[in-house]
Amino acid sequence: MERRRQAGGEHHMTFNETQINFDESIEQLEQQIEDIAEQLDELDDDNPAVPGLQSRRSRLATQRKGAIWARDRAHESDDFPEWDEDVDGVTLSGVRAGTFAGIEQESAERGGEGTDLLLIADGTVEAPYVCDNDDMTAAAVGQLHPYYRDWASSRIDELMDPEGNVIGSSDSPKET
Repeated sequence: MERRRQAGGEHHMTFNETQINFDESIEQLEQQIEDIAEQLDELDDDNPAVPGLQSRRSRLATQRKGAIWARDRAHESDDFPEWDEDVDGVTLSGVRAGTFAGIEQESAERGGEGTDLLLIADGTVEAPYVCDNDDMTAAAVGQLHPYYRDWASSRIDELMDPEGNVIGSSDSPKET
């Protein structure tokens, strides 16, 4: 039985609620890593695009490891008691602008720490680490594997993208 966030007194302003299957996400990430590897094979080492592509490939590989950890090891690890169930995915959602501004404000008050942590806590609808209390969820997220946090925050960013870009279609909006 997956835990679902209870919208108690405060209503969470989320959208694009999506169940994300770890296997499918790992497959997509592997495809993106492969595509970048093919692009790199076609470029000379001194091409200015190479460092950005290598960095992107490295980020995607980290996220892939995070999804594999969540799928295969999280529930078995004594190091992460917050994740106590074997699940094949989690439900994430985008976070509305007002909520995101609140996250950035709270993060600034903590000296810039924890933007991703709060984003993941707010953007996770169903997962083993979701608690009835938002502060407890944020604390639990802080205890999860950093690679998983990378994976989750990237999926939430995708859900927040107004153009519906899947990760990898563009690192930044095209300059016009």
